[in-house]
Amino acid sequence: MKSSYTRSHNGPPVLGIMGNPEKPRFQTVVSAFVSLLRERKIKFLFDAENRAWVDLRTDELVDHDRLAQNADLVLSFGGDGTLLHTATAVAPHAKPILGVNLGPGLGYLTDLTYDKLADKLDDVLTYKFDIEERMMLKAHVDGDSQVFRALNDFVIGQPEVSRTQAFELFIDNLPASTYRADGMIVATPTGSTAYSLSANGPILEPTLHAMIVTPICPHTLTMRPMVISDRRTVTMRALGKAQMTADGEAVYSLDHGQAVHVEKAPITALLVNITGRDFYHVLRDKLDWGAVSGAPVK
Repeated sequence: MKSSYTRSHNGPPVLGIMGNPEKPRFQTVVSAFVSLLRERKIKFLFDAENRAWVDLRTDELVDHDRLAQNADLVLSFGGDGTLLHTATAVAPHAKPILGVNLGPGLGYLTDLTYDKLADKLDDVLTYKFDIEERMMLKAHVDGDSQVFRALNDFVIGQPEVSRTQAFELFIDNLPASTYRADGMIVATPTGSTAYSLSANGPILEPTLHAMIVTPICPHTLTMRPMVISDRRTVTMRALGKAQMTADGEAVYSLDHGQAVHVEKAPITALLVNITGRDFYHVLRDKLDWGAVSGAPVK
């Protein structure tokens, strides 16, 4: 689904720069990009968390949590994990995110390779791109007021990887199933090509609005993944100690029987598609999906 995003003003966007400084190319690529922006007198704001890696003036720095509030469009330099981290900070402010892939990973979500960024800068400044609206999830744990968000998935699993464990599943507070497995995944359509896919979950077009419930290595052949409405609430309860992760980052240690409630978040991530590639091209290019020649159907 294309986004209904509207620009806040008609001039060039103020660019926000976030990223992963642990990527080998980060310092070189981002420093060169910052120099280009200064040369062309393009206003930008840089995530203060990464200030040690690039030579910046004080007026170019903004706190991580405030950057999206003050920028019109955010560039995320790194890989898929970096973009997921960026999305949790940017999505509440409804600003578009352009992922710039620094390698060497797959770069499934990052739309643009770093070597093409300078060539596409004018398109960025004139908004010559599509924006895809991606569903996100929110979760909370019984007995805690914290709310967690994820663009890909929430996972609960037991800390001892070598042992299976029982997990109870409820849909809208009604019992659905009990799994004996290594863990449970609740994924978005965007996350359908991530961990859920590795656990034999289905592939969904990323702009759909639905949730996928995928058991990880279930100890029975009848326990299959499910696709359910985004209007549902999924509750998972581990019958033992467990760990909850959001987009691959450990966020909560669960006690025996402590429930996790997952539902559609009220916000979405706005991902920039500046290369014009479609979902099925990405499947073929990144995941070697199918064996079609790539020629369009006549």
